[in-house]
Amino acid sequence: MIISGTHVAERIFEETKMIVSGLGVRPGLGVVLVGDDPASRLYVGIKERRAEQLGFVFRKESMSSIATEDDIIAVIDNMNADPSIHGIIVQLPLPAGLDTDRIIAAIAPGKDADGFHPETVRTFLFGDRDSIPVFPSAIMELAKSTGSDLSGKKGVVVANSELFGNIIRKAFEHEGIMPTVIPASEADSRIDELSAADLVVTAVGRPELFSRSIFKPGAIIIDGGISESDGRVRGDVGSEGDDAGIFLTPVPGGVGPVTVACLLRRTAMLAM
Repeated sequence: MIISGTHVAERIFEETKMIVSGLGVRPGLGVVLVGDDPASRLYVGIKERRAEQLGFVFRKESMSSIATEDDIIAVIDNMNADPSIHGIIVQLPLPAGLDTDRIIAAIAPGKDADGFHPETVRTFLFGDRDSIPVFPSAIMELAKSTGSDLSGKKGVVVANSELFGNIIRKAFEHEGIMPTVIPASEADSRIDELSAADLVVTAVGRPELFSRSIFKPGAIIIDGGISESDGRVRGDVGSEGDDAGIFLTPVPGGVGPVTVACLLRRTAMLAM
């Protein structure tokens, strides 16, 4: 049972249109793009098209791959001071050698469109559910779109990042889901926990790390792992095998479109 990210994204876009119609101002999104990574350029292009469809101001600053951290922070400071820009993102990943944490921390917390500024994350982890970062927000939107009652269910998140695992843990708790965080390095040895879960979020970036057949019937699987293999974009969950009647997000077409929609909704709300 495929969970269509496109359908969920369109619903969120409609919600965002309603927010924008009541603002009295055009929301502004600023994007800092560093380097020539083709995937990053593609993702920024998608955000630009969708933002313009909603009537946003869209400001893109493209920078050379040899830009220094201070160069990038100077651009962010300029956007922080620009009253027409209500939300700012730095497209990731950045070129090797740049301190991503330092650069993200330069965004004014009140203009943190992605929701991964340290202050935003801290606020969310201390219980403010409205501060949920965009990517985890998209994951939860997809899970809830199945219509399943999530309260009291067993949830597992498999991730490379301890911080990301803790954010999803907190998102689960807000929905009454009993959370377990599995580091990506332990995924192979903890298949039993994945097999018993009602909701699994995986964001490892290892192509076809899990077979569909390991999940129990009716489980909701949100595949946020994106990687390229043999010229194809693949998720963490394999495309072959018995799916046992699970709910599954496709890659591509699952988490990606919903993340863009949540980004624009958050930017519109920052403009309020």
